Amino acid sequence: MGTRGRGRRRAPARGGPWLGAAAAFLLVAVAVFAYFVVRGDRHSSAAEPASPTPVGSASRACTPTAATTPRATPLPRADAFAAGGKHAAPIDVRVTVLNGSGTFGQAESVLSWLQNDRHFLRASNGGPAAHTQAATSLVYAPVHVDQARTLVAALGLPESALHATGKDRSATGRMVLTLGQDFHGIGKPFAAPVPTASVGTGCGGS
Repeated sequence: MGTRGRGRRRAPARGGPWLGAAAAFLLVAVAVFAYFVVRGDRHSSAAEPASPTPVGSASRACTPTAATTPRATPLPRADAFAAGGKHAAPIDVRVTVLNGSGTFGQAESVLSWLQNDRHFLRASNGGPAAHTQAATSLVYAPVHVDQARTLVAALGLPESALHATGKDRSATGRMVLTLGQDFHGIGKPFAAPVPTASVGTGCGGS
C-alpha cells in the first residue's frame, strides 16, 4: 500500500501544460484584436477628412446681386417719325393697349384716361402682353402715322417707342400700344426701372 501511494504522488499533473497553452493563446488573440481595432480607427479618421471650404465662397454668399431687368427685343424702325405732320382727331385713333409692365392694372388705367379725359373712344384694352418688356412700344402701319402722332402727343411717348412695322394697312386697322416697365403712370416721364440690390444669404445681417 505504501508503494501505490508513492506512485500516485509522483505522477505529474496533467492539466498544467494545457492551461499554459490556453493562456498564451488568449493573450495572442487579445493582442491581435487590439491591433486591428487601433488600425481601423486610424483608417476611418484618414478616410473622413474635413470638407475644405471653397475659396471665395463666403464672399460670394455675402455679395449683393443686382436684380435682373427683362430686356425687350428691339423692334425694327421702318421710317422716321415726323412729329410735326398731320394729326388725326382722337375719335379716329384706333389703338389696342396691352400691359407688358409687370404691374397689374396699368392698361386699364391708361385706357380709362384715354377714353374719359382725351376722348379716344376707339381705344380698347388688350389685356396682358405675352411677356414683360422693359420699354414701351407703339406699333403702327405707316398709313396710320397721323393717328400715331396724336397718341404720342397725348401720352408723351419717346421716339424710341415708335415702330412703323404694323401689317394692317386698312382704314380700320389698329395700332398696338404695349406698356413696358418704363411706364410709371399718366403724365410721368418714361424711364427705365432702377435695378435693386438683393441681399446675399449667409451674411448674418438682419
